[in-house]
Amino acid sequence: MSTSAMTIVRVKEIPWEDRVNVDNWPSRAGMYYDNRDLELCIRLIDYPLGSVEPRHVHAGMHATTVLKGKAIIDGLTLGPLDVVIGPSNEPHGPLAYPDGCILLSAFLGSYFHSEVETLSQEKQYRLIQHDEIPWQPLGDGGEVKTLVDRGVGRLLLEAYRFPPGAEFAPRFLAALVVDGTPEVGGEKLGAWDFVHRNGNDDPGTISFPGGGTLLAVTMR
Repeated sequence: MSTSAMTIVRVKEIPWEDRVNVDNWPSRAGMYYDNRDLELCIRLIDYPLGSVEPRHVHAGMHATTVLKGKAIIDGLTLGPLDVVIGPSNEPHGPLAYPDGCILLSAFLGSYFHSEVETLSQEKQYRLIQHDEIPWQPLGDGGEVKTLVDRGVGRLLLEAYRFPPGAEFAPRFLAALVVDGTPEVGGEKLGAWDFVHRNGNDDPGTISFPGGGTLLAVTMR
């Protein structure tokens, strides 16, 4: 569904891929956005109960945000809105999902994987716990925190939080609804629905009758 400047992608309508057919991991991926010009794809990744993602390496790079459940990496437990940065051509993992986990992956470049025997001695990937990052006020009544501003090429990842009645003129390329029921072009969105801009046209505003939280991707 599209407005003149924004496209709405409903989570219930995204195409799913069984990733066992791709890399032999027990998971599935749902595609929200695939822009070959930007080499950017944004996908919902669903790991079932007890999954372990092995040590792996890939040519591309990603910022992967926990949405539901938890991920255990290097002895650290990550929960919703925490982020794993996976750099290009550096082994990282394993990642354990004892209770299952749903994540949003913003990936630049190739996302195909292979297992490796040992981790890199110079570990450059980062684990980001969002509670350690303060919210900053926005001029239009909301708040923002920057989750990722380096390590994933041109990609900027931010969380936005709005009180009931707020309206926001988006500056991002794309965003996932984390909670709330924001409205775009008169269409009400729900949790894990997704919007992205169509080119450089004025996207108008997103309204938040009951408040809400967005996870937003921008290409700088």
